[in-house]
Amino acid sequence: MALVFFDSDVCAPVRAAVEISLALRNGKGVTVRMGLHTGLVYRVPDINGAENVSGAGINFAQRVMDCGDAGHILMSQVHASFLCEFDAIRPHLHDLGEAQVKHGVRIRLVNYFDGKAGQPNRPKKIDESERKSVEAVAGKTRPFCTGAKVVLIYKRNVEPDAALLHELESELTKCGCQVFVDRHLQVGLDWAKEIERALRDADAVIPLLSPMAVTSEMLAFEMEVANNAAQHQGGRPRILPVRVNWEGPLPNTLTTILDPIQYTLWRGAGDTANVVAELATALAAQPQPVNRAVSRAVEPPGGAVPLDSQYYIERPTDAELHAAIERHDSIVLIEGARQMGKTSLLSRGLQRARKNGARVACTDFQTLNVSDLTSLESFFITLGTALANQLDLEKFPEDVWRAKSGPNQNFENYVRREVLRSLQRPLVWALDEVDRLFTCPFGSEVFGLFRSWHNARALDPESPWSGLTQIISYATEAHLFITDLNQSPFNVGTRVRLRDFDTVEVRQLNYRYGQPLRPSDFERFMRLLGGQPYLVRRALHDMVMREIKLDELERTAPNEDGPFADHLKRFLVLLSGNDAALNLLRDLLAGKPPTDGKLFFRLRAAGLLRGETPSNAAFRCDLYARYLRGHLA
Repeated sequence: MALVFFDSDVCAPVRAAVEISLALRNGKGVTVRMGLHTGLVYRVPDINGAENVSGAGINFAQRVMDCGDAGHILMSQVHASFLCEFDAIRPHLHDLGEAQVKHGVRIRLVNYFDGKAGQPNRPKKIDESERKSVEAVAGKTRPFCTGAKVVLIYKRNVEPDAALLHELESELTKCGCQVFVDRHLQVGLDWAKEIERALRDADAVIPLLSPMAVTSEMLAFEMEVANNAAQHQGGRPRILPVRVNWEGPLPNTLTTILDPIQYTLWRGAGDTANVVAELATALAAQPQPVNRAVSRAVEPPGGAVPLDSQYYIERPTDAELHAAIERHDSIVLIEGARQMGKTSLLSRGLQRARKNGARVACTDFQTLNVSDLTSLESFFITLGTALANQLDLEKFPEDVWRAKSGPNQNFENYVRREVLRSLQRPLVWALDEVDRLFTCPFGSEVFGLFRSWHNARALDPESPWSGLTQIISYATEAHLFITDLNQSPFNVGTRVRLRDFDTVEVRQLNYRYGQPLRPSDFERFMRLLGGQPYLVRRALHDMVMREIKLDELERTAPNEDGPFADHLKRFLVLLSGNDAALNLLRDLLAGKPPTDGKLFFRLRAAGLLRGETPSNAAFRCDLYARYLRGHLA
């Protein structure tokens, strides 16, 4: 059985494991072992159309579990690295070293034991795996490699890479290999030609992968040359990666080539013999044809995040929205400043509704023409026409519109009779960017009508309104424009409020981008960008694509030609004609709180400021303050 946690609470799985362990401790004849891992898991429909889960994360967790005995709570090193951030959990994590699992893959394991939950003893399977590994190394013979041409690739002047290189060169030479190592200090055309010739003529290329080595442009180029040669030469040279005391994600420049290849792990001098034996065995095997690699470009940030994107981070708000849809709530309110991920969340809610068998429609108010907003009647006809088109209805608003009835009555009759009754199953209707209605002269009438449908559903649960769920997405505080909130949907229903990413969520996203941020970078990174979802993705994308460090990002962040230039210039254009807003921001830069509450809430909705009230107003992040100080001071 697999329990999958999609929220951002990284401690939830281990808490669940502890609760299960304690609950079963006194059970007679009931024993379980548990394996925890953090990895990619996808919601997928099964053959019957029911929702299920699948992905490499579940498979890896099962292999972790398989290494344990009854009572063990084991976890991968990846999962444990997140838990090490928590003082209450760190003392109970015990490193077990490596174990060999399916297909000969070696994984590093951590055992959880707090004195009550878990199992203190070392798993028998790990001891058995180590015994077999020692026997295998002792039993290896070396004539396998005789005559093989091997190229060793490494990062100069880095330890322990250089020491391991010396050991491998010596041992592989003893095995009969012809080993090539680039030790030329004079770089030029002849040197470049020699490197390329050696790579193309080799039987195997062995890159030593350490955190420093994988950032090398030269290593990436050499891998590209070797992979290209293998595609045209029947799999020769083979690429046999050796990870040097490191198991982190590879940068984008290497993932396409190296991710599909099984690697050998070296953690110290004690592993050298085993590494040599594994390389010798690989060299003895026949090369296999290599498929042409498909480039996996890093997905550019901006706009709604695609449903299948690996860069979407689920937050507690995802679970809140999904629960509201499951309950068939009448009104769900998604509130969040600009570029917080409202549309991305909304699209996933609609996908959940489809899987649950509901009909789905979505109206984006930003796409409406000015002519659609000239009158209440033209607005309702536009809304109804969009519903008819999306739901493939036979009748359109004009077919049933009565000249003697008002726009509200006509639209309500159309939705109740022609939409809800004809569907005969629940309808989830998303209304995105409804802020545009706040300044319309008839906006209050529209929202009042939506509220009346909510009330009608409460009064008559058997009415067609019981089948309607409206998901309303907006950024601006509704109370700034709507005089009577009791005649609007904004004080009823389920409220889902989007917040900025916290440090745990940024760590998860950093991992998916190949960890351009180091552990020591997060405090500075969060101070610079404040966890603003778009800025975080933009920054990580830029760091990966330009292969830069946080120092360079910080230095160029507020520049007119920097990575956030378009985003920042948009704020400047919006503010340029609003003297009151400019004065408020100047006061804030000088340490004075805003005196205009209405203007504060509008700037907060625009994503520029944060704070619950004007008295605790602050810039959303250091980036905004630095940029505006340069233009408004």
